[in-house]
Amino acid sequence: MSERSKRVAERIKGPVVPLNICFNEDGSVDFPSVVKYVDWMCSSGVPVISMASGSSEFASLSDEDVWRLTSAIAEVTAGRSVYIAGTGRWKTSKCREFLVHADSAGADAVRIQVDPAIRDAPDAYIGYFDLIGDASGIPLVLEDGAPPVSMGAELAKRPNVAGAMIHDNQAYLDLTIATTNEDFSTICAGRMRYMIYAHQAGSPAYQCGIAPFRPDLANEFYDLVDSRRYDDAWQMVFRYEDPWFEGVQGVDWIHAIKTAIHLRGLYPSNRRCPPWPAVPPETVATVRQVVEEVFGPIEEVGL
Repeated sequence: MSERSKRVAERIKGPVVPLNICFNEDGSVDFPSVVKYVDWMCSSGVPVISMASGSSEFASLSDEDVWRLTSAIAEVTAGRSVYIAGTGRWKTSKCREFLVHADSAGADAVRIQVDPAIRDAPDAYIGYFDLIGDASGIPLVLEDGAPPVSMGAELAKRPNVAGAMIHDNQAYLDLTIATTNEDFSTICAGRMRYMIYAHQAGSPAYQCGIAPFRPDLANEFYDLVDSRRYDDAWQMVFRYEDPWFEGVQGVDWIHAIKTAIHLRGLYPSNRRCPPWPAVPPETVATVRQVVEEVFGPIEEVGL
């Protein structure tokens, strides 16, 4: 592994916050609000901020949006948090162009998102990385691509691959075990409870569904896990994570998380990009009730 990738892998620890994007009414990206939000997360001690295919609503972002967000977010993070930029599901030539851009902009790493048809074909998936590997020295983070685990383990040996975000829990655990001797960070996607298991196998990081609006709790949880106070960590799962996920079950996840962010005054709206309709008032009421029941009275930040 290159020294640069090794340093990034060592810093990908604790909660990884998937970056939700704020949109204007006309569907354009509200860049000033995104920058203020990222600045707040860095000031709150978030260790890692990551663009994510679902949470960052890549389907609603133009290539120009992705390029501009990459530069804006890299500038505001300024090394305070690890910033993992993200590609679209692009052909290799465009991905190569983006890796050069992300590197020059100051991102710490790039999360490589490819079409599922490529991701599910081992030869094509490995070939994708063969074709982009020398575009830039910026460290790469795999987006899934774990089954078969041998595929992820093979890529983990490459000098510019620093980690992987895995959504399937069993694949996440298997890849963590398979890469124990590598300078490589496996990231659990979505649940604190999975992190408790995989941390004992060597995983240092988890993408957290609470961190976008309560980074303090996400950091507190990781401190417990990192000090191997697993019983206390489980109590946080039972107290916060389980009732949060259960309370918004049946609600569009992006609507739920963006409403929670909005209720804290971190974004001026909770809208998704058109053609998505406005968040229904009953959804807002449900999320408000769950947030107050689980996390207590809502303290507005007001960025």
